Amino acid sequence: MAKKNQTLRKHAARLTELARGADGRIDTARVRAILAELPRAFPGAALRPLLESFYAAVARELRFSEARIEFAGTPPAGTAEGLAEYFSKLYARPISPVPVPNPALLGGLRVQVGDDVYDASLAGTLARLRRTLSTAA
Repeated sequence: MAKKNQTLRKHAARLTELARGADGRIDTARVRAILAELPRAFPGAALRPLLESFYAAVARELRFSEARIEFAGTPPAGTAEGLAEYFSKLYARPISPVPVPNPALLGGLRVQVGDDVYDASLAGTLARLRRTLSTAA
């Protein structure tokens, strides 16, 4: 069973590479073309596990190609683009900004790229201060 899962992950990784456009990002037209061909290449029971593995790989790639930028209020012009440029250099891959208003942050911003979170918000600072004070008492 482990060998079968490993083979599925390898196929999904290869399909994910084929789904990349010239800029290195997932290209929806390529994903559609792959999905159209898969039933012919993997007929029967093998198709569903491969589709699930491919879906997970594409979703993971999409999460890691976007910087979800949460902010309280209105960010200064160019902030999202500047952060996307910074994270593109940091991760050595193209990162697209996805600005998301979040008034619960009170001030500042919070950026999430994939599983990585960078919290420079007032709410995050207060939460860290609260945890520090509660463990010191």
